[in-house]
Amino acid sequence: MVAIRFASPEDRANGFMLLVRDGTVRTLRNEIFILRENGLAVLDQNNIKYKQVPVPDLDEVDALGNTPTPVL
Repeated sequence: MVAIRFASPEDRANGFMLLVRDGTVRTLRNEIFILRENGLAVLDQNNIKYKQVPVPDLDEVDALGNTPTPVL
């Protein structure tokens, strides 16, 4: 698994659609996308610009995403 951030909003829209069609992609906060390494080849073949970023601790992200909202 690798984490990326797209270079522009246009690259993000086009790249996300390519990754969704190709397989699994996970979107995190701060416009970070988690995908399989072979997804990078798809982006490269279609001239989608991106930058690899460190993979965040997904257990911590899952814990934040699954935290119930308090009832007021």
